Amino acid sequence: MKRTLSIISSILLLGCSNPHAFVLNDSEKNKYFVLEKINYAFEKDQIGNSPFIVIDGNPFNYNKKQDTILLPLKKSDILSVDFLNKNSSRIIYNEKENDGAIIITTKIQKR
Repeated sequence: MKRTLSIISSILLLGCSNPHAFVLNDSEKNKYFVLEKINYAFEKDQIGNSPFIVIDGNPFNYNKKQDTILLPLKKSDILSVDFLNKNSSRIIYNEKENDGAIIITTKIQKR
C-alpha cells in the first residue's frame, strides 16, 4: 500500500508542470512540509506559477522550467513561510517577471 501511494505521489509530483512542486532536502516525512503551504497559496491565488523565492533575505535561484524545485532546507530549519502577491513582490524586489514571492525565514541565518 505504501509503495502504491509513493508511486502515485511521485507521478503527481513529477507530472505536474504547473505549478511547480517545492520540496525540502529532508526525510520523506518532512519533505513536503513547504509544498502543502505553497499549494494552499496557489489555490488562494496569493502567488502565481513562477514565484520568486527569498530565503533569509537572499534570492534563491532556480530553473523556473523544472517541475520539482529542491529547497536546501530541512523542516527544523524553517521559522516561517510567508507569501507576497504579484504587485507587492514586484515593488519590493524589483523583479518584473515574478508571480509573487515565497519568503522563507530560517533559524540558521548568517550574521
